[in-house]
Amino acid sequence: MNTTISRARNESGMSLIELTVVLLLMSVVGALMLGFLSSVLNTTTRATNDTETEKSIQFAMRPVTENIRSSDTIAVNYPSSTSCPSGGSYPSGYSNCLAFWVLRPAADNLSCPQSYFVYGLKSDGVLREDRTDFNLVSGTCSTTASYTGRPLLKNIVNGSTPLFTYFDTFGNKLDPNASGQTTYPFKAAATVRVSLSARYQTNSPLLSYTSDLALRNNR
Repeated sequence: MNTTISRARNESGMSLIELTVVLLLMSVVGALMLGFLSSVLNTTTRATNDTETEKSIQFAMRPVTENIRSSDTIAVNYPSSTSCPSGGSYPSGYSNCLAFWVLRPAADNLSCPQSYFVYGLKSDGVLREDRTDFNLVSGTCSTTASYTGRPLLKNIVNGSTPLFTYFDTFGNKLDPNASGQTTYPFKAAATVRVSLSARYQTNSPLLSYTSDLALRNNR
C-alpha cells in the first residue's frame, strides 16, 4: 500500500510589484521628510541671521545713541564732504551726515576735554564714524586722539529714507535744505530721529530701526 504525503510549500514572500510599491512609498516618505527638514533648517537659519543682524544694529547704535543724546549742539555749519567719514563717495544733503561736539567736563573746565563726532551713511551702505578727542594742554584744547572712517554697521539699505531727521522743541520737523534753514535749525534742534534698514544678504527681509533721541544739553 503506497502512502502519499503532501507537504504544503511555503509561498510567503514579496512579488516584484509589491516590492516596487514599497520602494515608491518609501521614496515619497523620504522626499516629504527631506522637504520638512529643509524647511526647518531654512527657518532656523533665517531666524539666526535676523537675530544676529538685530544684535549688530543694537551694538552699532548704542554709542551713536549715547553720543547724540550727550551732544552740546548739532553742528551749526553743515559738515563738508571732506569732513564726513571716508570710505566711499559721500551722499549730498544733511539727511545722512551728522556732526556735533560732546563735552566731557574736567574739574573747573567745561570746554576740555571734549570730542568731535561725525557720523555718515556712505553710498556703499556702511555707517562710518569720525572722531577727534581733545584734552587740556597749557590752557588750550589740543588733539589727543583721532580716527577717520571707522565702520559701525554694514549692509544698510535705507533707500530714500534719511538716516537723520531733525525736530525742534515743539516737535516740528526741521528741513536744513529749505531756504533760510541752512544753519539755524541745527542750533534749535531738540530731537534727532535715527532711522535705518539693514539686511544681512540679498533678498533677505529688511530689519528696520527707528529711535527719537532727545538732545539733553540743547533743550
